[in-house]
Formats: sequence, C-alpha cells, structure tokens
Amino acid sequence: MSDFVHARYRNAFIEALAGALGKRAAEVELLVKPAEPAHGDFTFPTFALAKAERKAPPAIAAAVAPKVQVPGLEVTAVGPYINARLLSQPYVGQVVDAARKGGSAYGASQDGAGKTVVIDYSSPNIAKPIGFHHIRTTLLGHAIANLYRSQGYRVEGVNYLGDWGKQFGLVAVGFKEFGDPARQQDMAHLVDVYVKANAKAEEDPEFDAKAKAFFREMEDGNEDALRLWREFRATSLEGFKQVYARLGITFEHYDGESLYHGKMDAVIAEIARTVGTLESQGALIVNMPYADDEPPVLLKKKDGSTLYATRDLAAAFDRFARFHFDIALYVVAVDQALHFKQVFRVLEKMGVPWVNRCTHVAFGRVHGMSTRKGQVVLLNDVVDEAKNRALEKVSVNVAEGRIHTDDVEKLAEQIGLGAVIFGDLKNRRASDYTFDWEEVLTFEGHTGPYLQYAYARTVNLLKKGGGAPGSYQPGLLTLPEELDLARAVGRFPEMIGEALKNNEPSYVARHLLEVAAAFSRWYTLGNQDRDKRVLVEEPDLRGARLALADAVRATLVTGLTLLGMAAPESM
Repeated sequence: MSDFVHARYRNAFIEALAGALGKRAAEVELLVKPAEPAHGDFTFPTFALAKAERKAPPAIAAAVAPKVQVPGLEVTAVGPYINARLLSQPYVGQVVDAARKGGSAYGASQDGAGKTVVIDYSSPNIAKPIGFHHIRTTLLGHAIANLYRSQGYRVEGVNYLGDWGKQFGLVAVGFKEFGDPARQQDMAHLVDVYVKANAKAEEDPEFDAKAKAFFREMEDGNEDALRLWREFRATSLEGFKQVYARLGITFEHYDGESLYHGKMDAVIAEIARTVGTLESQGALIVNMPYADDEPPVLLKKKDGSTLYATRDLAAAFDRFARFHFDIALYVVAVDQALHFKQVFRVLEKMGVPWVNRCTHVAFGRVHGMSTRKGQVVLLNDVVDEAKNRALEKVSVNVAEGRIHTDDVEKLAEQIGLGAVIFGDLKNRRASDYTFDWEEVLTFEGHTGPYLQYAYARTVNLLKKGGGAPGSYQPGLLTLPEELDLARAVGRFPEMIGEALKNNEPSYVARHLLEVAAAFSRWYTLGNQDRDKRVLVEEPDLRGARLALADAVRATLVTGLTLLGMAAPESM
C-alpha cells in the first residue's frame, strides 16, 4: 500500500514496537489492530508474548510501552494492551495537505502499475431487457473496476453478453409469430416478443422444439439464422448502451458467448487430453472426481449443443491469451458458486498455471422489488422512478428555498440514481438486502442523498468563505472534533486498499458515511458556540478550518466518484 499519512503512523508504531520487543516488524504487524476510539488509534495485545516472556500480559505491556517512542503518537499501556493515540499535530495538518493535494483522486496510487485485471460484470442476455436483478453485478463490477483503476491497474471491463443459446431461438421463432418487421430495431418490441414467445414455449412443446432447432441451426453455421441473430444482437446492444450511459458506465469490451462459437472443440479436445472426458446418458462430461450429489461438468448436451461451462472455459483461455491478466474477476451472483468452483477446478486439473488468478466475486440477492404480472422489473424503470421520487422532494426544497439549483431535472436524476447506487453498494456484497424506496431516498441516515448533501455542504461552505486558502496554519486546528474529522479523512486511502483486497466497495461506502457524520458534528459545533464556527471572524483560524473543509470535500468527491455516483455541488 502506498505511503499515506494514517498508514505511515501505523507503520511507525509497528517498527518501534518491533524494535522494543526484539521481533520482526512482519510478526508484530499481524497483531496490531485499530483501537477502540476511547483508547486510541492503534493497539497491540501482549497475550501472545506471555508464555515466551513468562510474564503476565499487563506486566509486559507496562514494561514495553515506555520504550516505544514515535513522534506524533502518545503510547501508553492499558492492562494487557499497548495503545497508540494520534496527537493533533502534526497529524491533522499532514492529512489535510494530503487530501487537498490528492483532490478528486485522493487515495489514488500506482501500486497496480504494470498489472492487468479483467472484470466480467453486468452480462445481460440479448433480446431481454436489463432487469433490476442485474443491478448488483452492474454496480458492484463498475465500482470494483473504478477501485482498481484508482490504484494504477490496467482494467479490461468485459460485458459478457448472453448472446448464444436457446433463448435466442425463442426470439427468432417468436418474431415470426408475434413480431413486426418494421420494428425489428426496436428494443422494447424485441422484449415484448421474447415475453410472448417464452410464455408460448411453456405451454406448447412444439413451439419450444422450434426454438431449440433454431439454435442448433445457429450452431451449425446456417447463414440465414446467423444474419437474423446479428441484427437482433445489434438492436439489443444499442438498447443496453443507452441504459449504461445513464448509469455512467462504459466497458472496454462487449464480448459474448457467441465469440467462442467454433472454438470449443479445441478446448474440449484439450480437456480430453489432460483430464479426460466420458459420455453419460448421451452427454459429454468432464471425467474427474465429484462429491456426492454434485452434478457433473457438462461439455455437450445429447443433441451436441454446448453449455455455459464449455463457453466459460473457452473464455478463460481466450482472456488470458488476449490480456495476460494478473487478476480475473467474475462478478456473478452467489447462485453460480458451484459453476465457477467447477470451472476453476477443471482449469486446475488441466494444469493451467494462472487458475489461481481467477476469482468468483459472489454477491447476494435483492428483495423487496415487486414484479408486475410476473414480468421482470426493468432497471431503467427503477431509475425513472427514483428520479421522479427525487424530483418531488427536490421541487419542494427548491420552492421553500432550502435547495438552489438551475437544473431541477438534472439534480433529481443525480440524487435518484445516487440513492439507488448507494442503497446497493453500502451493503456487504455477500449478503442479501431488501430494497426500500423510503429508506434509500431519505436525506438523513445511511443514504446516497445524505452523502451527496454533505458534499454539497462542503462546496457551499467554501464558497461562503471565499474559497479554499492556498496556505493556512494547521496548528490552529486543535478541537477534538477536528482531530476526529482528520482521522476519518486520513483513514480513507486505507479503506480503498481494504475494498480492493476484498473486492468489497462497501468498505468505501460505509467509510464515507463516517466522514460525512464527523463533518456534520464539526460543522454544527458553531450552533452552540460561535467561536467554533468554521467561518469565524479571525482570518487565520477561518483559513485553517476552511482548509479542513476542503480536505473533506476532496475525500467525499473521490469516494462518490469511485462508487459511480454524481457529486452535485448544490443541494
């Protein structure tokens, strides 16, 4: 991790502890944890030393703590713990300077320079809409990609479209019965055709058989079938891109399962050579040990059609050949955990040296979004509703003079979309969550609008104060709330590192809430004590406090951008 201020103090504490204990810094680092706020910033428990030292842990802590001398830290023994507390100076000034210098890229580094990460995310199916159920893979993947980019990685974002399979056969045969040739390039019409075709296939086995037969024609290279497929694929992709543009998301690559048509026999042959294959009930499977009740890895169905596993194995080889990735991430629901476990196991059995670079970034489900007549809730419709609900609140606030904006519609879009994004990303990705309109759109609590409002507040404060000062006196920032706020700002780069290590954007999302809450506590001190206002009359003190507000502004805009949210300057 790059040498950011908070990490620098932690490392200095570790080095000094290691010297006092006569141990390697790497050993000590494993035991140093964040302290409870009442006890300091870093803590080292001495329990593990008791046996070797033949002393009680409190005695060890009492003997060692006085030997740990670090400028800017107060080190004390409390029972069996050696605690370190940051002193206000020079820490606050160093954090403020680092955040202001970083600006909207605060916490960025070049730690990943020269390394490539491939991220597979979103991946809707051709001729189907992007449903609300795609929200987690799309938003998580985008935020994770942003995190890697911020640390200097070359990111290859792959939207791996489901553009090959029986579902396309349903659209093709359905279009003959329900379609309007004049609307062949209308995404909404294609979706309507698919819904009708899918319903008919469930009731009519003959219609379902026609869909399967059409897909076999595609696999066999029938040019008429492929021409129709290409036209429908282009229509779908254009519709997808409009939704992604609204979300502020771009991909380096729009690949699809179709990319591997004609390339899978070579992969199957290699699997047969290295691992082995066998026929089972007419299908071709990978011949490797399976757990009790574990379904085998199918490579080809009885009718010769390929399956997801075959295509994902071909895609893995293709991506390594194209990108020589250091990391390959698959941002796909936890429901597919067995699928990816098996795909990676096949690669391992094949002797592929880069399989340990592949990770399934699993996520849980979203509950609470009702469906209409059994149909999918469209992601675009949800964003529309979020905007409309935000518009109601913004319009009231504008009318009452609490919000000042020249573009109510744009602000409502930013707030509504931000509410949906943050409502998802604040949750640990592995957990399920329940979507609730009232909860995500409130301007108070753990929400996107609350964060955006905090950012707008910093911008407005700086405008009122005449702008951020070029130079200031950090020694004037002595309030306990100012140290607390600097701590929150100072820890932000470490949260980016933790988020990256765990592919977990919620670390950043939740930490931004801490920054916003600490800013609010500090900002409102002046309500009770005029001397604690940010915009005090004394110019040097006002300048120092404005510099701290500017550091908060930089932290919030960086975090919002990493999460894929807008940072409106007026709310």
